[in-house]
Order: sequence, then structure tokens, then C-alpha cells
Amino acid sequence: MDQHPTPSAVLSRLRQATSPRLVWYGPDGRIELSGRVFDNWVAKTANLLVEELDAGTGTRVELDLPVHWKSLVWALACWQVGAVLAPVPAAPGTDPGPASGADLVVTSAEREVAPPAVQVAVALGALALRWPAPLPAGAVDYAAEVRSYGDYFADAVAQEASTVLFEGAGPNESGTTPDALTVAGLNRLFAASPEPSGVVLLGAETSLPRALAAALAVWSVDGTLVVVHPEVAVTQSLLDGERVGTRAAFTADAG
Repeated sequence: MDQHPTPSAVLSRLRQATSPRLVWYGPDGRIELSGRVFDNWVAKTANLLVEELDAGTGTRVELDLPVHWKSLVWALACWQVGAVLAPVPAAPGTDPGPASGADLVVTSAEREVAPPAVQVAVALGALALRWPAPLPAGAVDYAAEVRSYGDYFADAVAQEASTVLFEGAGPNESGTTPDALTVAGLNRLFAASPEPSGVVLLGAETSLPRALAAALAVWSVDGTLVVVHPEVAVTQSLLDGERVGTRAAFTADAG
């Protein structure tokens, strides 16, 4: 595994994979995505970001989503276009009010966002084809729009170990809050012994930075990440069926 695999390098690897790379267990069922299909979702989302939402290098995106296969797609799409993830002012799924310092607010909550920020509503249901309620004025319905965009994103922004992915990603286990989380810092969040190859299990109760750290580490060695919603029981049948070999582990170093 590269010491600091960048999101773009990992996506290039996923693009060649027709075998499962992400398995999601949610309250409404199981979803399996091959590397190629996951990359297609990232590309479609990146094209939507650029073509409809005018996102690019330096755009600040508030990702108000729980850990979910769609939040992993959104994070990597944002990084493909050069956007940085901004702090969410409240727990995912709760309404922090309309104020936001971000340019875009991507949310699964029923909330309104004050201009000039643009709101993107993301339905998390496995079969959702649109947002299930009336949209606030000016909001974009992700599920209804994303499928019309291209499966390949041609203008991925170059990344390196020092590239900032998160602004102020929150306190680490030592109680300090970094000003920003870089590619190198995100990679250092994840530690597994043995090396995270094969099938790795991750509970969705973890934070989004940690889930993304796990995904980068696992996918950089052609493994499969199994993410389980907190309401879904991790049974022996699930572990055996997915052939889970490792449970994700983390270090205290979030620098």
C-alpha cells in the first residue's frame, strides 16, 4: 500500500475493478458496488458539481450526511473537482438552522439553507429516485438529477500528501482539533493489523473522516469495504456471507 494514497489514485484503481469494492448494509437492504460502478457514481456526481453547481478548486462543501455509500461518493466527487469539505455545524440529520459558511450544503435532512449557499437534497433510500418531500426554493434534487450526468470525469484536480481534504475535521482522540485534514492526515487515521487487504468491516457509527480513511486504505490494496448501518446487527451470518477478514481499527493520530 502506498504510504499516502490520494483519492484520485484510488479512484483510478477502482475504475479497473469489476469485483465488489463497497458493500452497504442499511435498514432497507444490502447494496453492492463494484469498483467501476462506484467510480461511475463519483464521476456523475463530480460532473453535476461542475456543470450544475459551478463547483471547482476551493469550493467549500458542507457534507451534512451520515456515513453511507452515498456520502463516500460525495466526498470523493468533491475532492475530484478540488472542493474541500467544510465543518458541519450540527450532527448529520439534524437541522442547524439556515446559516452556513459553505458554498454548497449537501444534506439528507429536511432543512432550509440561506443564500448564497446552494442546497443539494440527497435521499438515502436504496430505491429513491427523487427527494420524498417538497424541496426548498432553489434546492437541487440529487437523486432526480445525477443519473443524467456522464460516467467519466475528465478534469480531476491533482492531489498530493499535503492537499487539504477537510477544514477543521473535528477533535481527534487526543482531544485536539486540527485546522485541516490533509491526504496524509486522513491516511494516518486508519491502521489495521494485518494490512487492510481482503474484506474489511466498518460500522457506520464512525465519523465520516474515519470511514473515508478506511475506504482509501482498503481500496488502495484492492480490498472490499463492508459498511454496516448502526441499526443493522452484525451477525455471524453476515460476517461469513461477506467473508470478512478484518474489522477496521484506528490509531489516535489524526494529524
